[in-house]
Amino acid sequence: MGYLTRRPGVCVVVSGPGVIHALAGLANAQVNGWPMLLVGGACDQDVEGLGAFQECLQVEACRSYTKYACRPSSIQLIPMHIEKAVRASLYGRPGATYLDLPGNMILGEVASEALTDPPCCPDPPRVLAEPPTVAQALNLLREAKRPLVIVGKGASYARAEKSVREFLESTGLPYLPTPMGKGLLPDDHPQCISPARSKALQEADVILLLGARLNWMLHIGRPPRFSAGVKIIQVQLLQEELHSSIPSAVALCGDGGAVAEQISRLATENAKDPWRYPSDTPWWQALRDKVDANAKAVQVLCSSTEVPMNFHVAYKQIAELMPKDAVIVNEGANTMDIGRTMLPNYLPRHRLDAVPTAQWVVGMAFALAAASVQGISTKRVVCIQG
Repeated sequence: MGYLTRRPGVCVVVSGPGVIHALAGLANAQVNGWPMLLVGGACDQDVEGLGAFQECLQVEACRSYTKYACRPSSIQLIPMHIEKAVRASLYGRPGATYLDLPGNMILGEVASEALTDPPCCPDPPRVLAEPPTVAQALNLLREAKRPLVIVGKGASYARAEKSVREFLESTGLPYLPTPMGKGLLPDDHPQCISPARSKALQEADVILLLGARLNWMLHIGRPPRFSAGVKIIQVQLLQEELHSSIPSAVALCGDGGAVAEQISRLATENAKDPWRYPSDTPWWQALRDKVDANAKAVQVLCSSTEVPMNFHVAYKQIAELMPKDAVIVNEGANTMDIGRTMLPNYLPRHRLDAVPTAQWVVGMAFALAAASVQGISTKRVVCIQG
């Protein structure tokens, strides 16, 4: 929910087992950088430590999976802690928060004039990268023989589709979306080289990461899946994430969309001679050749008449019926991997897929969340699980 709305999804659970069962959701939101607030009931404070019904050290249990976890010390302070939990879930790198409410607080009473009324938490500020490092990044892209841009779900969460599109189309660079970065630009965009993914990753000499992390989904950024000498330009909102896995040639600390605007603006500031990566380079030709070859191989699989039927044949029929604005939830092994190539996305945040924790059995919950979001609830939400 938090990923789709950019506001924290709120989950209210009972004490003890309710909180324990919600830990998986907290961990999922925290690792993904999605805002979430979990509110858990707790036993009355005057029976703590005496074996109360569903008694559990809930704040301690949640602390490892949250940015902020606390129990208000009084009813009067509950509004302040709610505001703080919401703000913590949104500011910096988004994540999960937890509030613990004992039964005596839930049922207690206090004079209304004793309560504070914090204002609604404003949207977090957009953070810009330092201009000298932006210039370094652009110079590295200019010098590259085989550049590549990888756009991830961080850019999608940041609502950066407009700035990312302007950046890519103004510079002419080939780009590769991660699974949940799909749709920032339509999958049929001429600069999208998803079918040539392996070749692009193995041979690129400079890679710009926009809202993507070099985790297992990108093979940690190491050989043999990446070139041993590849230079990484990393854009990250959180300083602690910079230079993770492998040292970055240029590290840009800032909002992905804002940094894309900075690079694009610098590349085109000379109106008479704006920089653009040529479309007739050997690199572009090699990528196009690989895209065409893989497309033909997929077409052969889609036309197969073998029994039992393969995934591609089934997906071809599904894809023909899928509306372009459908929200696609895909989960499983082959079901998800092949679904990424066979079910194109045309709009941002319209694909919910595997996450860094590789947490399965969340597909149906993803689909229910998507179907309840204003603006999506009128669209077809399709959940395909293996």
